[in-house]
Amino acid sequence: MIASEMTVASRWWWRPGWTPGRSFYDWQIMPTQTVADKLVEIFAPTLSRLPGLEQVDEARLRIGVQGIGFVDGVKGVHLAALVAGARELLAEHAPFPLTFGPPMVAADSIRLPIALPEELVRVREDLTQALSAVWIRERIPEFGEPLRPYLALAHTTGEVPMDEIRTGLAEDGFLDFTLDDTVSAVTLAELQCENGRYDWTEVSTADLLRDPAPLVERTVFDDPLFGPLREPAPDRSLSN
Repeated sequence: MIASEMTVASRWWWRPGWTPGRSFYDWQIMPTQTVADKLVEIFAPTLSRLPGLEQVDEARLRIGVQGIGFVDGVKGVHLAALVAGARELLAEHAPFPLTFGPPMVAADSIRLPIALPEELVRVREDLTQALSAVWIRERIPEFGEPLRPYLALAHTTGEVPMDEIRTGLAEDGFLDFTLDDTVSAVTLAELQCENGRYDWTEVSTADLLRDPAPLVERTVFDDPLFGPLREPAPDRSLSN
């Protein structure tokens, strides 16, 4: 179903390549639990009042960053190499802030766009680099396309007038709504698409470096095998 300029349409339709029982690997960012709970709580009254909307629960609030491909086309050895490469690269990043909002009405959902920080761009570039080390560029989903991150708050279940949704959001004071969060990890998820619902199963996690390794000034008493050694106690016999 296709949305017109005046209405949004049901989110549920088979995207290219999707068939029943097929799933997709995708690198995603999850909001922290506190932020996810807050988003669901804040928007629930508005989204439940508006017709034709299904609110996304806190466990399914995700931000797509970089797709890998359909599961049946990814060999286990390739997946292991992709994950290992991504973990190594992402460990060089520090956690960074992210800002959600204000909400917008898209063709099949209500979304919180994300002000694109430079740190997220670099994370996406490193995920792409990890893929490029295993596959040719033509195999990498959306290779070279700009990242437009967002968080879907609700999906549409049928045709709904856009103005009605925008009016409801405005009446409840969401036109200038924003919420800050911190990204400290990127999750590899398996996206399933069944029975009019999109669900995720977490496959792996790549943590961003939390604390840089402390710089230790080496001394002449450091041993390359056993590490820092104690300085020898002064020989008191020399002072007598």
